[in-house]
Amino acid sequence: MSDVYVVHSSEDNVTTSKIVGHLKKHWDVWWDDEMVGNFAKVIQQEMAGTKCVVAILSASAVAKETVVDEMRLAKEFGLEILPIMLDDAKLPYPYGGLSRVNLKEWDDTEAHTHFQKLLRKIASVVPRRVPPTRPTTIPDTSLALPAIFLSVSSHETQLVPLEAVEALRVFGSPTILISAYDLWNKRRPATMVSELEKIRSAGGIVLVDSGNYEATRRGDRRWTAERFHQALQGVPHDWSYCFDVMHPSKDPIEAAAEVVAAVERDTRSSGSIVLPIVHTHRRQSGYETQQLPWVVKAVADALRQPIIAVAERELGRGLIERAATVRKIRRALNELPFYQALHILGTGNPWSIALLAAAGADSFDGLEWCRMAIDHQSNRLNHYQHFDFFTFQTEYSDSKITLEALENKDIGYAGKVAFHNLEYYRSYTKKLYDHAHTQRMEAFMIKIMGDGATNQITIELPGIFDR
Repeated sequence: MSDVYVVHSSEDNVTTSKIVGHLKKHWDVWWDDEMVGNFAKVIQQEMAGTKCVVAILSASAVAKETVVDEMRLAKEFGLEILPIMLDDAKLPYPYGGLSRVNLKEWDDTEAHTHFQKLLRKIASVVPRRVPPTRPTTIPDTSLALPAIFLSVSSHETQLVPLEAVEALRVFGSPTILISAYDLWNKRRPATMVSELEKIRSAGGIVLVDSGNYEATRRGDRRWTAERFHQALQGVPHDWSYCFDVMHPSKDPIEAAAEVVAAVERDTRSSGSIVLPIVHTHRRQSGYETQQLPWVVKAVADALRQPIIAVAERELGRGLIERAATVRKIRRALNELPFYQALHILGTGNPWSIALLAAAGADSFDGLEWCRMAIDHQSNRLNHYQHFDFFTFQTEYSDSKITLEALENKDIGYAGKVAFHNLEYYRSYTKKLYDHAHTQRMEAFMIKIMGDGATNQITIELPGIFDR
């Protein structure tokens, strides 16, 4: 028997067939286009054995007795009814109170925001037979996945925060992560707010980090959740991460509750969307990773925020071990009735991004763009001073901004390296996106890491490219 039974009007067959085509990627779906035998008998049998009813409604559909009768039958069987509205028709009595999905402006794609909403609603009633796939964008946002947030920090970078933000704004970077530690009232540059506002006005997404990275590295014990809340005030941003629980409980249930409480506390204080960060506790041989997938899933299920984050350094010692942990987290998240985007904190290395994206991570952030010099040909990071050997790559740049920066005597060495790196990450992100959404991550890995490293990955992480 079916997972999903579709009620519709024959006048809407074209749209219904498109909807059913997408639903069949995730569930066993029945609709009367496939019916063989006596109409009334088959309808009764199929309805009795299904788990969820999707009613595709339009002005013509709600006027047909057969459509209303099928909805009545679903109600008698105690089935969940999920109405889809194709136009401005009103739900027939007594179904007016049902939560509906509006597909009046649907573009026929599964990635459409309202269609993603439909998928989540169905998945909350009946689990998907096929795990959800990474969407092209975060629902209700312009953030394309996979995404790379270029980070800004005052700790051990070649550009001070304001210079870094200005460079990102000039280059037109679509995603930026900035530390709340550097936005606190007494440290915030006078023009920082206007720079961030310009980035957002141009369509960029600004994500604010908790500041615990900088505070920990500097040994600043005065950095508290209260100061974090103060730093967020008046700062233009789309999301912020919570003031993380750096030393969570060893009990997984308590650890998940601690993160949920932190997000709820910060949401009340900031009034903006706060994203969870899940840490794990240290042990003698490194970090505890066995319970991490369960905790991440529990937090994601409780909060249902656009992104949930974990720290790369806490996923394992080597990159392959970290990728294995990400795979376990992704498998746990795929049990949820929605797709949960997973962010890896502190990952700007091209090799790391490629492998962790293949393992199931969706977004990343890193300071490498303002710390290192990237060889565009080998996809490897080099010491900042080694940019001298890569200036020839910049000379052949397609970016007018990068070329002008190289020739501009008013832009210092650090700025020239930054624009060289920014061009690399823009090209890299596009290639990553294209390969991730055409199921060609193995080919992308070969381009980035070479045949040898990719072969080792397929041996140690079998099936990693079978997505």
